[in-house]
Amino acid sequence: MEAVPHIPMIWLDLKEAGDFHFQPAVKKFVLKNYGENPEAYNEELKKLELLGQGPDVVVHVCNPS
Repeated sequence: MEAVPHIPMIWLDLKEAGDFHFQPAVKKFVLKNYGENPEAYNEELKKLELLGQGPDVVVHVCNPS
């Protein structure tokens, strides 16, 4: 690996999405395109929204050479 030059890494800040409530848009889509009762999907949409609010864990790996 001596032939490969070592290039310094560029540090970029992490992006944060923040809270994003997509339930109204999904419910409107279900009603319009499938003609089903969108309230039947409340439990699934809540679970899906909770996944986006999970813990933000970032692992930084440093390779000292």
